[in-house]
Amino acid sequence: MSLLDIKNKEKMKGPTMENVDTIIGNNVKIKGSLKNSGSIQVNGSVDGEIQSDQMVTIGETATVSGPIRAKVIEISGSVKGIVHGEEKIELNPKGQVHGDINTKCLIIKQGAIFNGKSQMTDQPIEHPQNGDKKEEK
Repeated sequence: MSLLDIKNKEKMKGPTMENVDTIIGNNVKIKGSLKNSGSIQVNGSVDGEIQSDQMVTIGETATVSGPIRAKVIEISGSVKGIVHGEEKIELNPKGQVHGDINTKCLIIKQGAIFNGKSQMTDQPIEHPQNGDKKEEK
């Protein structure tokens, strides 16, 4: 194995305790917005928006009701809401997303559940506000 292979393998690994700024533990329940410039790992419950300039990891025991926005998003738990990953979104085998996804790179592993629309672009998904419908011409 070459040095380049080792470096590429290290880049592909998920966040470690050393490079995660915020960890929401298994028994923690948050209602409201969670915003951080660093990486966030959720193992508990969040009812509200999650936003990071880096990576958001939704662990197997996590449940999220609300939008998620980050550079990279890895989902192994349950998410109900719009998910916007600037670079990549990965749904692991136990991951569930019930909502729309917007990203440049989408990986859905066998066993994952995705109910919604996906848009493969770097532009945000447009959603009607307050139940308003778009005008049809």
